[in-house]
Amino acid sequence: MALTEPVEIRHGAIVLVAAPDEASGGPRPCVVVQADLFNDSHATVTVCPLTPVVGGEVLFRVAISPQEHTGLTVECEVQVDRITTIRRHRIVKLVGHASATRMEQVDQALRRWLAL
Repeated sequence: MALTEPVEIRHGAIVLVAAPDEASGGPRPCVVVQADLFNDSHATVTVCPLTPVVGGEVLFRVAISPQEHTGLTVECEVQVDRITTIRRHRIVKLVGHASATRMEQVDQALRRWLAL
C-alpha cells in the first residue's frame, strides 16, 4: 500500500501513513517534521500525526485548516506530543502541504515540547 511513484517528501508535507498493522485501522494523516536534508536519502521519516479532535492545547498542538491548501477535509490539530518516526514505505499518499507560517508554529511547538 506504499506510494507507487516516487514523490518528493519535504518538511511540511501532509501525507497519509498506513497503520503498522490491519488492527490499527486505516491510513492516518501526518505532517512531515524531519529536516529536508535527510528526506531524500534516509529510510525513515519523522512525522507528527493529525487529529480532527481540536482541544486547544496551544502550547504543544497547532491548528491546521482545510482552507490552507493542505489537502485536509476538516479542521485538525498537529499532535506535536505524538512525534514518531516511520519507515518510508508506510507513506501511502501525499495529500498537501502546510504553509511556511504554519510549519514555523509546528517547529516552535516541537522546540517547546522537546525543550530545545
